[in-house]
Amino acid sequence: MYFAHISDLHIGDPSKKGSENLRRIVAEINRFCAPLEFVLVTGDIAQGAGKHYTEALEILNGLKVPYYVIPGNKDGTEKLIVALRDTYPFHPLPQVCDGLQYVVDDYELRLIAVDTYKEGVMNGELSEERLQWLKEKLMDNPGKKPVVIMVHQFPFQTGLHTFDRMGGSWYEKFRYTVSDHKDTVKLVVCGHLHNPVSGNIDGVPVVTAPSTNWRAKYDIVPVENIVAEDKPLGFYVYRYEAGLLTSYLVPAHP
Repeated sequence: MYFAHISDLHIGDPSKKGSENLRRIVAEINRFCAPLEFVLVTGDIAQGAGKHYTEALEILNGLKVPYYVIPGNKDGTEKLIVALRDTYPFHPLPQVCDGLQYVVDDYELRLIAVDTYKEGVMNGELSEERLQWLKEKLMDNPGKKPVVIMVHQFPFQTGLHTFDRMGGSWYEKFRYTVSDHKDTVKLVVCGHLHNPVSGNIDGVPVVTAPSTNWRAKYDIVPVENIVAEDKPLGFYVYRYEAGLLTSYLVPAHP
């Protein structure tokens, strides 16, 4: 099976061509050479206004396969949920826990969505309630179905100063939870960094997709503010077959 992964749409950012770029990415995904099962969208959907969520979802509705979203630090959970109900009512809504957290069991892989949104906190927060929910969903897997977890932030230090200087206090607990279930968790997909970055948690791959809107300069040497760079936009495609996972970074044509 194949599935795609995009992130950081930032629709409504007045300085960028977010809608135009997202339409281009959607078109690229729709004509990808292998059949896709679904698309994962790991946060920062819009710049806060309700109309921008509607615009983003209307563009995503052009995908030929189902898509699944989580909030990023620039989103608001409630605003995103309202927009989903109005614009994409087929999308899962919160399941028991507060926040947009849900499980999808319709595929060979189980999808678990984790919401780390907290107003005004760049690197988010994973409350005890949300973390406990994640633990319960990972434990309640008697058939040992392989799992993909969606979370917005890359959950450890990256060497990128802008993102590291306000590292999430929840990162370590999240990593311990993934490590405890490394026998079933096959992949953690993220956003937030606006660049393709990968790592692992005790052998579990952690992959951040590039932004569909604008790429950020790697600030390994500290800079005062994040700087946009003229780099190709794109998305990830993953292949899962016979227990093995392969990832492909797919550039979008200008």
